[in-house]
Amino acid sequence: MSGLDLFTAANAWASAAGAEHHTPAIDEVILPAINFIIYAAVIYYFALPAVRNLLRSRREEIVTAIAQASAKKQQAEALVNEYRAKMAHVDQEVQSIQTSRRAEAEREQTKMLSEAEIMAVKVREDARFLADREVSIAREMLREELASEAEALARELVQTNISAADQGRLAQEFIQHIGQAR
Repeated sequence: MSGLDLFTAANAWASAAGAEHHTPAIDEVILPAINFIIYAAVIYYFALPAVRNLLRSRREEIVTAIAQASAKKQQAEALVNEYRAKMAHVDQEVQSIQTSRRAEAEREQTKMLSEAEIMAVKVREDARFLADREVSIAREMLREELASEAEALARELVQTNISAADQGRLAQEFIQHIGQAR
């Protein structure tokens, strides 16, 4: 069925309904058809290319945005995977750090203990030296005191037990002894 057959059938049906038969004038059919063809041509030649360009540029923008979003999604997924991998190794790193800190603390403790032992030995040696020095000083003082007391006692004994003749004889012997020594 063609469009003309359909148009004719529609006219026949309308006239069969009891309406009076009215055939359209040529200017009622042709002028609206020409007007429609002009509008269709204007739309086809002027508006349709603009719409096509608009739709094409919009499609390119959407494709570009989708590509960028896809790239950003891949970057984000890579970053998430990287952090997940790091998080998986965090426990191992923490244990490694704790182990190294413990070992370092033990080394420091050992070092401090050895330094303390060395210092204790030095302190003992210094104390022993000072004690020996104090003992020798005390001995020297005791000797001097004993010597002075012995001297005083000897003077007292000599003064009480030696007579004037003994003193003269001792003085002579002392002078001769000095003379021989020269």
